[in-house]
Amino acid sequence: MSLFRNASLPEFFMKSIPVILRSVVIVLLLSAPSICLRSDADDSSREMAAKLAEISRKHDLPAMVAAVVNSEGLVTSACSGNRKRGTADEVELSDRFPIGSNTKSMTATLAAVLVESGKINWNTTVGNVWPKASDKDIHPKLAAVTLDELLSHQSGLPANISDVSAQAWASFFDEKQSPALERRRMLKLVLSNPPSHARGKFVYSNLGYAVASAMLETSAGESFESLMRKHVFGPLEMQSADFRSMESAKQLQPPLLWGHQADGGKPLDPRNAGSENPTVYAAAGTIHVSIEDYAKYAAWQLAGKPAPVLRSKDVFDHLHKPQADYTTAGAKYGSGWIMMNTGLGPAFNHAGSNTNTFALIWLFPESDFGVIVCTNSGQEQAFAACDEMVSHLMAQHAGSNNLQPQPALVAPALGEIGPERLVGRYQLAPNFVFDVTLRDGHVMVGITNQPTQEVFADSPTRWSYRGVDAKLEFHLRAKGPAYALTLHQNGAAQKAKRIRD
Repeated sequence: MSLFRNASLPEFFMKSIPVILRSVVIVLLLSAPSICLRSDADDSSREMAAKLAEISRKHDLPAMVAAVVNSEGLVTSACSGNRKRGTADEVELSDRFPIGSNTKSMTATLAAVLVESGKINWNTTVGNVWPKASDKDIHPKLAAVTLDELLSHQSGLPANISDVSAQAWASFFDEKQSPALERRRMLKLVLSNPPSHARGKFVYSNLGYAVASAMLETSAGESFESLMRKHVFGPLEMQSADFRSMESAKQLQPPLLWGHQADGGKPLDPRNAGSENPTVYAAAGTIHVSIEDYAKYAAWQLAGKPAPVLRSKDVFDHLHKPQADYTTAGAKYGSGWIMMNTGLGPAFNHAGSNTNTFALIWLFPESDFGVIVCTNSGQEQAFAACDEMVSHLMAQHAGSNNLQPQPALVAPALGEIGPERLVGRYQLAPNFVFDVTLRDGHVMVGITNQPTQEVFADSPTRWSYRGVDAKLEFHLRAKGPAYALTLHQNGAAQKAKRIRD
């Protein structure tokens, strides 16, 4: 799930408004995407690298990296693209990708370690951890919230610190104190307020994980970051894994993996404030890790055995216990994982973004199969690209095991997309709106102050004008109407978002 930064408004640049009936001369610099493989690359990793390159081109992403794992460890990995858009600096498997909210299951894993050691329990409440706090310090309804409820987004806390105070949230990016002290400051800010919704109701909350991390470090008498390194990263030999802070970012030396802004894809220097969430959100999503070290964590989760992180099978199994109804029908949430049934058996999955990068993980324990895909862009197409790569690898694995992936978890078949799902109004600029309608089975597109024209299907999601070198690409999820379209003309691609009726 995304972490939303509200410290400052993103920079917006005026874009030229395309006119379908007027030709535009554009000079393009084209370069073939770079591809990297494991040193012991085999046919499967070469195929994976080629597929990553194909999907990166299709979705206009700077770089992608992927790994396939089983319970014994890494099966194959590959990457394609560049660390920074517009450069020839090739991404490598050793690059540390931010995994955003995929950090949450690792936070829950650390909680399991401390439960097992007797320092805290799943039912330990906020009030239990800080018993001397007054009702003015901790609202009575929040004092009763348990660790389990925080880890399953049922605490009643709002989604983010910015929902309590946008100004205070912006101040956390300064990181003037240690992470532990920043979390103490956060507690004083948020716990005195009443819950924003009913306790026991699923409402995704990064803030809840920040509070949980403060509970863990208070109970253990050691910082959250130190505990994670000692009890999770260490036993799993995840040498590259660590939390990003401004202090550590300033010490980074090239070559650097750059993130790219959600709005427009502008590269962001990882050494600058705002390129990652502040340290107060460490438990909600500031871990950076190489794909092959991330695969070690995924393999441990797949294996279903407590060692080397835990001792008790009961505590390990608690991490995969469904606790709340998730927003997707039939799916559940518990301890940093979304859980659902699929054609490959029960699955655990999660997505993470710091708005400048995107990561996706799927684990299928009964099929002994897992996939991780990351990209260094937070643009809207990043999810579609990672989802497409996961679907490709799922289909490959399903085919090799005479199984079929569950259709709801992969991109909808093109033949199942009717033109009625494209109908709507899409705004590219304040005075430039595409109005897509159906007229006797024909798809018609009107543009502000221009005549309505028919477009013709190249596929159910890509439509072309006749006599004009321009195409419209519609973006859809598994269900519902298209949420955006992209105009492709003269080598440029510009996205228009759907306007709600």
